[in-house]
Amino acid sequence: MGAVTSRFLSPSWSESKVISTAPGPIKGRKYTFPKGSVEAFLGIPYAKQPLKELRFQKPQKPDPWTEVKVCQEFGHRCPHEELLLEKLNNVAEKGEDCLHLNVFAPDWSPESAEQPDGFAVMVFIHGGGFSVHSSSHYGDYGICEVLCTKDVIVVTINYRLGFFGFSAGDDIPSNIGLWDQTMALQWVRDNIHAFNGNPNNITVFGQSAGGASVDFLTLSPHSQNLFKKAIPMAGTALCSFPHNEKKHVKQVCIDYAVKQGFKPTKENESPFEFLRTLPASALECGIFGSTKVNRNGKLDLTPIFDGDFFPKPFDQLRKEAPTKIIMTGVTEHEGLLFVALRPPRMNVSQEADRLIERELAQYKIQNIDEIKKKLTSIYTNGTNPNSKKDLNKVAVKIVSDIFINNGAWNYADTMTQLGHTVYQYCFEYYNSKDFGLLGFLLPFKASTHGSEMPYLFKRGVIAKFHPNEDDLKMVEAFTTFFTNFAKHDNPNGPEPSPQIWKPLIPGDTLKYLSINLDKIRTCDNLHNARPLVWRSLIRDALQNQEKPNEKQELTEYVKAREQGKL
Repeated sequence: MGAVTSRFLSPSWSESKVISTAPGPIKGRKYTFPKGSVEAFLGIPYAKQPLKELRFQKPQKPDPWTEVKVCQEFGHRCPHEELLLEKLNNVAEKGEDCLHLNVFAPDWSPESAEQPDGFAVMVFIHGGGFSVHSSSHYGDYGICEVLCTKDVIVVTINYRLGFFGFSAGDDIPSNIGLWDQTMALQWVRDNIHAFNGNPNNITVFGQSAGGASVDFLTLSPHSQNLFKKAIPMAGTALCSFPHNEKKHVKQVCIDYAVKQGFKPTKENESPFEFLRTLPASALECGIFGSTKVNRNGKLDLTPIFDGDFFPKPFDQLRKEAPTKIIMTGVTEHEGLLFVALRPPRMNVSQEADRLIERELAQYKIQNIDEIKKKLTSIYTNGTNPNSKKDLNKVAVKIVSDIFINNGAWNYADTMTQLGHTVYQYCFEYYNSKDFGLLGFLLPFKASTHGSEMPYLFKRGVIAKFHPNEDDLKMVEAFTTFFTNFAKHDNPNGPEPSPQIWKPLIPGDTLKYLSINLDKIRTCDNLHNARPLVWRSLIRDALQNQEKPNEKQELTEYVKAREQGKL
């Protein structure tokens, strides 16, 4: 199994008790804290390992075992191209046998008055553009210390990434990574009672591509009934990045196979028999490597509409999905990280201008220049055109809105209109040291994509986390919101706790909780209402160019966008 040296894992531990799961008995680690001990079971197989003929196939249930399986090290992570920062961060080794999950559970009984049916369960889905990262990036000890000691069970999972998880073709299933996530949720539902967990009180949460995955899981009839609550962070299925048309992903797979030596013929255009013969290392990809963000600001290998995991168009599934309790949000300047990672010679202002044009072009708007001019005036209002700092701030706002903010707010608004209970936040706290050396590339210092993660897991994802006193206060506040939500369906906690964070109401969905040190308060006009401006300008333009006999609530282009076809 995926060996991770003991130096990777955290302070001293003892062996846990043996837990009987449906596939077989397991034992893990036990960490001790002032409140009591928390047990960590690492590298539990939740499916057969997808090797040989199982590559590019849906996951299958694991073979049972009878001997006690030692689950004290993280399992392999799905192979992918590594960044230097990743190599320095001591994460798990790579291997195609990556379908493992980790369970972190208090070693005490839940209070019967507060949780009579067992501990609330929080299942985390990692991000990484559907191409990189793993559960091991988020550690073990911090989860036990700052989440589980608040009387919840946490589960983190691996799933297949890149070509392994999000290829598309006519002879293989699509959305394999989402099928993996679904099987992991089935395992949790069927086994979490053995850890004193409540299978009827499961919250799924994730960030970036993990947040979009959470949203996708609420849409699919295969997964939507496996959990009660959802927390998509900094990404939803309505953002611009997490989906493509099937034909695009198919072509990406064919092009990559050809690069590896595949020769398509009229009799055999599918590359997947050929790709099955390659070593796993030949299929590694990444956000900045073999497959990367394409010109439309999307990712090449993503979930797609397939008629299987998603049997109906996305917008129809959203309308039919059972109502859930939702907590969702973004950081203050999501695009700041993306601007920092731009190629050195890229003109930020020109690229931001092109992003607006490409975003509008997807809707087939005839008079793009007029809307582009209106949007540009909104972004540049009050700025100095000769100030590099001001231009960078404008570019960050544009990138933030197009990649994350517009889709995140549209999600909160749409789900509220459909009757879901939605709590919306903006994470504004930051420590410039959280990004390590990468912090020197940030055009200015503020919270950005990924800034919230160290304060949820007490572990850095990009750089090592060395919290100061203020950081620890934010860890306490942020984790309390999450665990309250998991336990009580309410981030404020049960009444008579102060109910400072109100759920959204239809017609008033720009309200949000601003999360900052000593400044946690309810605010109006998220992102100065820019996402609403985008939607209004696009809808007005489309309505004005409609022909009289083509009146409809939304044009076919808006529908296509909401269905994830654009």
